[in-house]
Amino acid sequence: MVLARLNVVTLGARDLESLRGFYLRLGWALAIDLDGFAAFETSGAVLTLFPLESLAADANVPAAPSAAGMGGFSLAINVDEPEQVDETIEAVRHAGGRITKEPADAQEFDGRTAYFADPEGNLWEVACVRPDSRMAVAIGRATGTAEPG
Repeated sequence: MVLARLNVVTLGARDLESLRGFYLRLGWALAIDLDGFAAFETSGAVLTLFPLESLAADANVPAAPSAAGMGGFSLAINVDEPEQVDETIEAVRHAGGRITKEPADAQEFDGRTAYFADPEGNLWEVACVRPDSRMAVAIGRATGTAEPG
């Protein structure tokens, strides 16, 4: 059995300094700041940045070439109120992020959503889901923020 636990997300950085600067401009708390490594405290998991070549070598795989477009995954920031989607996107825009989908009412679920890319193209969704939705309940359990009951 493998524990279903996600504590750390590591992004392989092509330009670690640029990526570190972007997340600092978002106002995220830098927990570890070393030459060639950075870790940010987030609610639910730690986001780490590690040079792509070093990460690939550590995993014993070749580094993938840079590619434009969808990399096969996205990360998500779930907010409590629909207007926070818009506010978050404005803060990302101010920090230099590229907005790939402006805030809008979601088509796939009852809520609001938007997307941005960090300086290296890693995609982030900003979403507000109904508090009584299965997704909101799952997020609450996973992050330890579920309402007792």
